[in-house]
Amino acid sequence: MSPDPQQRSAADPSVRFLQRLMAAIAHGHRLDDPRDSVICRRWVEIVEGIPDGKLFQIIPQTLRGLFRDPDSRKKLEGCGLRADLPLRLEAIAPYVVSFRRFMAARSRPAEPSSREVIAALRLELRRLKRQFDAVFDHAAAIEQERDRLAGENAQLRSEVLSLRLERDEAQRQVGEARSKAFRFLRLYLFMLKEELQRRRHDAIRMVTVEVAIETNLATLEALGWQDQAQKAAREILGPELYAAYFDGATVPETARRDAPAAPYFPLGEIRRDTAFGMPVSHKLM
Repeated sequence: MSPDPQQRSAADPSVRFLQRLMAAIAHGHRLDDPRDSVICRRWVEIVEGIPDGKLFQIIPQTLRGLFRDPDSRKKLEGCGLRADLPLRLEAIAPYVVSFRRFMAARSRPAEPSSREVIAALRLELRRLKRQFDAVFDHAAAIEQERDRLAGENAQLRSEVLSLRLERDEAQRQVGEARSKAFRFLRLYLFMLKEELQRRRHDAIRMVTVEVAIETNLATLEALGWQDQAQKAAREILGPELYAAYFDGATVPETARRDAPAAPYFPLGEIRRDTAFGMPVSHKLM
């Protein structure tokens, strides 16, 4: 007849260890530093009845398993244990085993052999203490370095965010400047078209238009919109007037027309053009 499951679980040393460990955790006992005699005795109570050889696997494996559960992780951290310092978890078992052997040797009658065992165990405990101190120092150095790197990382993230905001603002300003230059270029191209078509130029108006066109063309070229600017010039002026202005060709008579003196801004023609949304002339009135 197979044994009862409850009896099997009670006989399993890992189950007994887990039950006692969870009871200690529930009481909030500190379990992090077995160099402390109170904490070491607490671990001895938790592992009571479990063979020494099994402790080297049961203690670290059980703790690692509990750290995978978020709720258990918080409770373990409340007891001073850290999942990110695995060397501390591995060092608990040998320290507890040596302490338990030392206490067992002290309880025996004071024979020469017992005194020798106690002396040897004392030496072993001192050695373990030195090793554990080295582990703690190494872990503390790792924590300090991690905190430093975390601070640098936070500072770098802040700088990156600031640079991104500056970049976005610069891109927005460049976009606004490019759109504004493009709108004014179209406006002055319409004015140039009118002047080129008239048989008698208004010299002052023509100079003003040419300066404005060249200025906005240079601005758009610097902002990477040279192709769009040239395309707009061809569409607005047409091939004959485009060649006359940009290539120095003669304006054919077929392109000229008699026209009365026009206002400084050709409002009617600009308003009829819908290629670029709301005409800038609306904003200039």
